[in-house]
Amino acid sequence: MAEFLHIYITQKAGVTRDEVEKKLSLALDWFRYDNKVYVVYTTSDVDKWQERLIDFIKPSGHLFICRLDIKARQGWMTKTFWNWLQKKRGAVK
Repeated sequence: MAEFLHIYITQKAGVTRDEVEKKLSLALDWFRYDNKVYVVYTTSDVDKWQERLIDFIKPSGHLFICRLDIKARQGWMTKTFWNWLQKKRGAVK
């Protein structure tokens, strides 16, 4: 079953955002809402995402991944983000 993950990533030197986002495209969908922060809609768990991204991080980057519960939410984001989230939320059971 698909779920939302929150991923913060600061890649090591020499790794581009395009490389990271190409890997994120293994998910069903994703949305970058800040320079280093993504909401990922995926059927893979946090361990699988760490495995996929760890080579972009070690030894000098940072990575934080957690499940994201969107049932309780508030905020001031772009309309594009809210539309994306609403569309994906409709697919979540």
